[in-house]
Amino acid sequence: MTTDIETNQVSYLNQYAVDLIGIPLNPAVSLFDFISKASWIFFESYIRPALIKDGQCTEVQITLVSQKLGKINAVANVSLIESVLFWSIQTAENRDKLYQELLSAREHLENQNEKLLELTRLDPLTSLLNRRAAADDFMKMANQLTRSFCPTSFLIIDIDWFKEINDNHGHGVGDEVLTKLANTFKEASRSTDILARWGGEEFLIILFNSNVIDAQLFASRLHEKIKSILLPNSEQLTVSIGISGLRENELKDNELLDKVLKRADTALYKAKEKGRNRTEILE
Repeated sequence: MTTDIETNQVSYLNQYAVDLIGIPLNPAVSLFDFISKASWIFFESYIRPALIKDGQCTEVQITLVSQKLGKINAVANVSLIESVLFWSIQTAENRDKLYQELLSAREHLENQNEKLLELTRLDPLTSLLNRRAAADDFMKMANQLTRSFCPTSFLIIDIDWFKEINDNHGHGVGDEVLTKLANTFKEASRSTDILARWGGEEFLIILFNSNVIDAQLFASRLHEKIKSILLPNSEQLTVSIGISGLRENELKDNELLDKVLKRADTALYKAKEKGRNRTEILE
């Protein structure tokens, strides 16, 4: 078998491999289509670095995933010539129980670490991104926009009279309002958008590939949806929204996020000065 070290695309399978794995060779076949997740982790963390350093990796144990036979323990010898990996794989008749347990434990730890990492990024009440995670995700987005710019808009959303809601109805009702509002944002947004609880009763939404006119229409829809959130006295919940647009010439500015958010904050205060329950824009 041969694969590309960069793309992991399979360029050659002999008939024995095709019969064993049960996957016919085609341009879309990847190495990861027929090795276990634990073996994928082992390949990325050990086999690939060893090949880049030494040009070969001998007697490494991996687990194949066959469409016909399920999981198959195997031993591989791999050589790197230019960017092509040459694999010699033999199935292991006697399973190495300890090795499999170690692989399973590693896979379990990887999964747990992923879950823990995600938990550190989320606001515990609303399950939206916390402030730090949102800032990190935006900087990744900014790097992408540096290569290929498209309009991006920022909405800072503040619950109107939230202190009075807590004072009059209790913090339990306040928490329920925050949760319902967060769910409204999730339902209205796309997977490419960044949603965060920015602090207290303030939220941040970053709309990718959306200019301020798009953002204003989005905000109008939010105002309508939020009307359905009722307080215990049957009053409708309202929010004030400030919108700002990302400027292409700001992308390399070290204070990029602060500058865009300052404009959105200014627009938000303008919305509050004009009576709340409205949206204002400062491009």
